[in-house]
Amino acid sequence: MKKNWKYSLLLIAVVFALAMGIFFLFYRFDNKYTARGDQTIQGILYVPDDDSVHYLAREWEYYPDVLLTPQDIKEQKEGCYSRYVSIGEYGGMDLGDKNKSPFGSGTYRMTLVLPEKEKQYAIGLTEIFSAYRLYINGELTGQIGNPDPDNYQEQIQNRVFTFEGKGTAEIVIAVTDKHSVSSGIQYVPVLASPFKVNLIRGLSLVTTVVFMALTFFVLIFSVYMYMRTKKVELGLFALLCICVLGYGSYPILHSFVAVKVQPCYGMEALFYYLMFAGVMLVQQKILGGEKRLPEILAGVAAAAGVLVFVAEMLCSRAQSAAGLYTISKLTEILKWAAAGYLLFRSVKEIKQKYSNVLLVGIVVYAASLAADRIWRLYEPIIGGWFTEIGAAVLVASVGLILWIELANAYRFQLTYGEYSRQMEQKLLMQKQHYEELTQKMDEISKMRHDMRHHLRTVMAYAQQEKYEELMKYLQEYASVMTKEEKTVCYCRNMAVDAVIHFYAGELKQRGILFECDMILPANISISDTDLCKIYGNLLENAVDAVKDQSAEKNPYVKIFTKIKNKKLLIEISNTYTNEIQRKEDRFYSTKHEGFGIGTASVSEVVQKAGGYVTFCTEDGVFKVNIFLPVKTAAEV
Repeated sequence: MKKNWKYSLLLIAVVFALAMGIFFLFYRFDNKYTARGDQTIQGILYVPDDDSVHYLAREWEYYPDVLLTPQDIKEQKEGCYSRYVSIGEYGGMDLGDKNKSPFGSGTYRMTLVLPEKEKQYAIGLTEIFSAYRLYINGELTGQIGNPDPDNYQEQIQNRVFTFEGKGTAEIVIAVTDKHSVSSGIQYVPVLASPFKVNLIRGLSLVTTVVFMALTFFVLIFSVYMYMRTKKVELGLFALLCICVLGYGSYPILHSFVAVKVQPCYGMEALFYYLMFAGVMLVQQKILGGEKRLPEILAGVAAAAGVLVFVAEMLCSRAQSAAGLYTISKLTEILKWAAAGYLLFRSVKEIKQKYSNVLLVGIVVYAASLAADRIWRLYEPIIGGWFTEIGAAVLVASVGLILWIELANAYRFQLTYGEYSRQMEQKLLMQKQHYEELTQKMDEISKMRHDMRHHLRTVMAYAQQEKYEELMKYLQEYASVMTKEEKTVCYCRNMAVDAVIHFYAGELKQRGILFECDMILPANISISDTDLCKIYGNLLENAVDAVKDQSAEKNPYVKIFTKIKNKKLLIEISNTYTNEIQRKEDRFYSTKHEGFGIGTASVSEVVQKAGGYVTFCTEDGVFKVNIFLPVKTAAEV
């Protein structure tokens, strides 16, 4: 047990360190706050004469509690209070004051110092909460919703606005919010050429679309497999995929249509906590063990999601930011508690199947929570946030486990079906061989009965000295006897003899040459079951290979068996025309997708008996050689 704990702790440490390293690289190189380029200083940005990209994160000139136009700022500049703020520095228009309302109006201003040569520029704005007007050089360039407090209408949408400028340009964004807990500009605007702004926006959108599309196809597959198998974990995983789609689809939605803040963001939060509940329940189904506790915790996570949804819907009634800060802390505690429980459960059940895979996914998610707290000033240029990446890895780990389970179940079903077919075939062989023996016994009985009449006739001819008639009669009798089908016994092992009789009959019906040279005692140290597996699988493959060959190809199947130096030597060869596909010592099946079960079964039997088997092809002939250590009945 100590060894398992040490292994678990080592795995946690390695995965956590690796994940944090990757998140740091995201923070350093895929972050609008740390991106290279000139930064705003006290509301002024110097834009060089090149094609660089500028992320407008620092030191916006901000006028709190007022909704101003460029003309208002020009006329009332000395009378309006302003300060410099960075995007993402505060959660709302309360500016960190818990006793102040997070809602209201505010105006952002930035002056661009541009090259003297006129160029076309674009500014990308992401989800400004919750209604705004954009002014560039004193003119109204764009509007989302209606920020007028008396005619307020909330709307959010990702937009790109273009303008031409030279010398200096003034950007003014007047915002009003009465619905979102994150008021004002919360995401860093992007300034560059129209091509680059749209390229960045497009790449980010494509990344999200690809992830959502993959999740959607996984959802469809999960639902399909649940309908076929009725496995509860597949149904829960399908619900988990729905939560991921509900939580992660907002960038796509906001890129194409203007939507209301609520219930959009309330539903996003609800799906996020329902995702926790889903992961807990799926983990329980995978690892087993505890029954009530995971269900209780999942219920708590789901209830928290509902409470957060209600809080989001009613947040506009908040008179101060204190309550919203409290809810934020409580939800943060819940996220850490959920991650901690998932981690503890995976470590506790480290001996269970797939616990390591779950542990990796959970540790990555825990690392994403830690990264989200350590590097707070993070907004991805392309891709998702830390927690979104962590949640995707966690869900992917759960999906991988279920996929492996399904693959194993399919493989087992396929193998079981093949073994069942072989067993039915063996029973058919035994029945056919029994019927042949019964027929031969009946023929022998009839011959014994008829022999009395033949003897009387022979005796009568002899007594009467009619030797010519006697010779004629005996010749006729002999010719009849040669026409009678003789009973063929291929070997003294009745079980194997039955198998060979079956396939020999199939080859005879098709007119295919069959040669058999066998010396196999009735009793040896290898069980009849294993011998039948060897001969049955190899002969079945041989018959399948030759049955469709034309007579011009001279198809054949040959068996050679003998015991020498306490070794059972088996050689089975056959002609073939179709291409044989193999990987190392495994052959691809022609009956179904994947590797052949017959050759694999033969190899397994031979290895178990301490022997070895070789497969080779040469000049259109497939040959199998088997060497097995055996003991005869006398030695046993």
